[in-house]
Amino acid sequence: MQKITEIKEFYTEKRKQRVNGEAVFIEKKLYRFRDVNYVDGWARFGHWLLDYVFRVIFEAGIGIVLGVILALTQNLGILNDPNINIYNRLVSWLIFQPLYYFIFELAMQASPAKAILGRIVVDEYGNKPSPKQIFLRSISRVVPFEAFSCLSTLGWHDTWSNTFVIRKKDLKELKLLQKINNIEATSVSLPNET
Repeated sequence: MQKITEIKEFYTEKRKQRVNGEAVFIEKKLYRFRDVNYVDGWARFGHWLLDYVFRVIFEAGIGIVLGVILALTQNLGILNDPNINIYNRLVSWLIFQPLYYFIFELAMQASPAKAILGRIVVDEYGNKPSPKQIFLRSISRVVPFEAFSCLSTLGWHDTWSNTFVIRKKDLKELKLLQKINNIEATSVSLPNET
């Protein structure tokens, strides 16, 4: 299968050439690689902000469940630990943040913010990323300052997992062009019978 970064767009161009001293227009079939319209930095920053809100809600839900479990098992003394805020932040950053992205991107191929805004995560072939790629995307988000890498076209979590964030409507067009390219690549010209 063809990578979405290697999809060719074919076009014809008329060129003037001299044949036996005469100026003749000849049509040439040419191609160019189609640009992939990745979601740009500011839109990605918007995803991050919106996902932050959803992640806080996600973590609050987990916190409520854990609080109920602690109350039912009568282990509330753990909450009196003076270092509980440090533990909470570490657990939130190292476990809940990757878990949030892993669950949603595995299930929906997008985080909630991306899904709301019509974006989707794809691999280099335009398909759903493998669980391994989604795990790499999710776990790489714990790298300090990784969120700032999203101000460019590809964030570190995209580069390290070989994935892309594109608009859903662009994916449909890329898939169609990919099929056309595959048909042209597999078509065999038959020799002229004489």
